[in-house]
Amino acid sequence: MEKGQKNITLLGATGTGKTFTMANIIQELQVPTLVISHNKTLAAQLATEFKHFFPNNAVHYFVSYFDYYQPESYLPDKDIYIEKEATVNAEIEMYRLSTMASLLNRKDTIVVSSVSALYGLGDKEFFQKYSLYLEQGKSYNHKELKKKLIEMRYEQVHQKIEPGMFDSRGHMRDIFPSTEKVIYRLHFMEDHLEHIERKDSLTRETLSSPDHIQLRPSSQYMQDLTDVTSILVEIEKEMEERVQQLLSQGKDLEANRLKKRTLYDMRMIKETGFVNGIENYSMYFEHRAPGDTPNTIFDYFPDGCLIIMDESHMSVPQLRSMPSADRTRKYSLVEHGFRLPSAMEHRPLAFEELECMIGWKQHNLGSLGSNNLQQHIKPHTKTIFVSATPSKYELELSESIVEQIIRPTGLLDPVTTIYPKS
Repeated sequence: MEKGQKNITLLGATGTGKTFTMANIIQELQVPTLVISHNKTLAAQLATEFKHFFPNNAVHYFVSYFDYYQPESYLPDKDIYIEKEATVNAEIEMYRLSTMASLLNRKDTIVVSSVSALYGLGDKEFFQKYSLYLEQGKSYNHKELKKKLIEMRYEQVHQKIEPGMFDSRGHMRDIFPSTEKVIYRLHFMEDHLEHIERKDSLTRETLSSPDHIQLRPSSQYMQDLTDVTSILVEIEKEMEERVQQLLSQGKDLEANRLKKRTLYDMRMIKETGFVNGIENYSMYFEHRAPGDTPNTIFDYFPDGCLIIMDESHMSVPQLRSMPSADRTRKYSLVEHGFRLPSAMEHRPLAFEELECMIGWKQHNLGSLGSNNLQQHIKPHTKTIFVSATPSKYELELSESIVEQIIRPTGLLDPVTTIYPKS
């Protein structure tokens, strides 16, 4: 890699210490690193190992934050519509938000992710814009402070304070940030912030007294609501065009269904700034054109970062197959009037887009239909494919294939006798 090679395969059997080698490479290169694993459990194991190797770094675990997820879908052959159902794991959501926060302000970040890294996130600029910096000794308007926290999707405490909540008691404000298991207690004298305490969220023991804090949003999908009126006009325009198109095809049921559903969503967005399924309108909130590349965790990494594909013979095929499965499901919803065509734009990164972004292969950008892919490309990104049995794809991409045959664990291959199947 010091000689300028960008794509390399690290070939080694189980137990040869590939993870230890990966850690040493990260230490030598000193760049933010994304490790992609094909399996949540293996990703958790890797994250634990990297935390041991890098105790002072920002080491994060970034996987899907659903304990249970049933995507919205329609089965036309059975005429069954299945609503989206999801149970969010609050702890994993905190891990994801802290990952995004670290990538914005720390260069020593190591992220261990599943292939869900392909799925869309809120725009990095919005995530940065909706952050809150508070400094001891400064003055703050309490009404404006509360308004800002609500814009960041924090909620006023109901019964007990939880991540993403705040509480006001006299001249004291408690804020439970979305990115760590602590509570910040702010002591005010009128509008003057006199003192900040950082407390353990369980024991309430004071851990430190920082002179400033940075609070990040409580949602990964911060939407730009400054121009919500014109966004709703655009959504309504698309709805009218699509309804007319369905009526001209004799699909009266689908047209009525789409109109009723979209008007309800628009009313909810106008009144509350949110609706279940708001991600289906992400194209408008993120000001993207049809076909444009969505924002993902890759956009939070700087150019020149390191990507490690763990068990690449499994993870690369998963990255290739996930987008097509998502597209098939969305297409059925659009065809039968459950969603507007723009819902197709809430999608994972296409494999061809990923190849262009991180320099695996060059594609004609025009043929991919994306007008903004160029601004997502990171030309100096380096990749290591790690596998005991690398596939043809990564072997062809690699400028070097490095075989690791050492056994630092001291384990020897067992004596094996192979008998004919008959």
